Amino acid sequence: MLFCRSLYLQDQFSCRQPIFVQQKIMAFNKAYYKPIIISIVALLSAYLLWDNLNSTAEYDPSIFALKEPARVDRFTFTPNDENKLGLTFFKNQQGDWLIHNSKDTFPADTNNISMLLNWAVAKLKVQRPVNDEQKKYLVRQLAMEATKATFYSEGEAFHTIYVGGSTQDNSATFMYKPEMERPCIVEIAGFNGYLTPYFNTDIHLWRSLNLIDIPVGNIKKLTVSWPANPKNGFTISQKDEQLSLIDINGNTVESNQSLLTGYLMLCSSFTREAGSIAGINRHNEQRDSVLSQQPVVIFRYELTDNTIQELAILPNNGFEDVSIDAKPSETQAVQSALFWMKSSEDDNLWLTQDIILKNRMKTLNDFRP
Repeated sequence: MLFCRSLYLQDQFSCRQPIFVQQKIMAFNKAYYKPIIISIVALLSAYLLWDNLNSTAEYDPSIFALKEPARVDRFTFTPNDENKLGLTFFKNQQGDWLIHNSKDTFPADTNNISMLLNWAVAKLKVQRPVNDEQKKYLVRQLAMEATKATFYSEGEAFHTIYVGGSTQDNSATFMYKPEMERPCIVEIAGFNGYLTPYFNTDIHLWRSLNLIDIPVGNIKKLTVSWPANPKNGFTISQKDEQLSLIDINGNTVESNQSLLTGYLMLCSSFTREAGSIAGINRHNEQRDSVLSQQPVVIFRYELTDNTIQELAILPNNGFEDVSIDAKPSETQAVQSALFWMKSSEDDNLWLTQDIILKNRMKTLNDFRP
């Protein structure tokens, strides 16, 4: 019995440890396990963040890109804002691009369309999908403000994207595709900027800049009138590829044929300044005030199909600074006078500059030998 009790006491003694020893062991355990736990949590958090933000492996990085721009023969921009009109871009039988909304149809600016199809949409690349917090906000924002861009070939839609606004630093664009689970931040490699302006639904920003654009061979007569000095007016008549210079009295005037040819080619097109319509067109009184003035010069085109087009150049008291190449490595700022232009094919007044018009503002005497 004593032996047994002795073993019991010995066992109890051997299992009991001083309190300071237990404290050291506990402190050691905490010191040992705490970094491990922190590391595990950090790794798990990093994995979840990576999986949420950077899981581009789930998507083809080029999923937003237009793969075959040459296939496109029609495309549409449909804004989610009901106060804005959508746009339809399409090719006519001659292969020329036109642009249409529910009110107007115009020839389109082919340079802008080419940049959109072959660069702005063709080069799109997913930077990363948005995180869960951004998703909640962006889904609502895109539902209200995004523009739906749909591209067609032979009547079938084959590519659709929704284009939203810019990232906070304006370096990329929020976009969405219906087959994706969430919106993405989309960029063009090497381009630091957002792409929303390329999907603008203002029809005037996509219009051709040409107010006059007539093949030279289609011009039967060009009459240039100077209302303030009628004797300076003249007509260039084209018949059987021969040009004649005629004064205001109908008399044929001896002239330099090469000058006539060059001038007719120059006047076969007139371009306006880029941008949307000038604000004056929204104020009838101001617009009518300009139109009531005597034109500086009028260009009247009689075409081979017997149609007539006119372009009036009207006074404008404004000036604009223009940079010109003074030397191969230098530019120089000069002031250019502004004019209004009014085409018979367009109800709006458009701005142009003296630097554009000066070689077209010729009088009868400029063509005499």
